[in-house]
Amino acid sequence: MATTTANDEDIPTLSADTLAALGDFYSEREQNEKRLEDLKAQMEQQQPQAPLSMNMFLEDWNASQFWYSDETADLLAQQLLDGATVDTRIAIVSAPSVFVQCKNLLVRMQ
Repeated sequence: MATTTANDEDIPTLSADTLAALGDFYSEREQNEKRLEDLKAQMEQQQPQAPLSMNMFLEDWNASQFWYSDETADLLAQQLLDGATVDTRIAIVSAPSVFVQCKNLLVRMQ
C-alpha cells in the first residue's frame, strides 16, 4: 500500500482543461511542422505551389522575429526583388511575413 508523504503534496499537477489545452498546442505545432516539411519538399522538387500564407508560420516567442503588415511586407519584398536576377541570392532572416510575400511575388512573376 502506498503512503503519502509531505513531499508528495508538493508535486505540481495540471487540471484536465490545462492538459487538454497543452495537448491541442502540441498537436497544432506538429501539424504546422508537417506543413513546413511538405513545403520544403515541394521547394526541393521545384513543384508549382499555391500561394503561401502566414497561417503556415507561427510566431516563435523564443526567436527574434519581425512581423509586418501585408502592405509593409509586400513593399519590402518588392524592394528586395527589384533588380534581382536568377543568380541573385537573398536571405530573409527573422521576417516570415516578408519571406511569404517574396515567395508569392516570385510565383506570380513566373
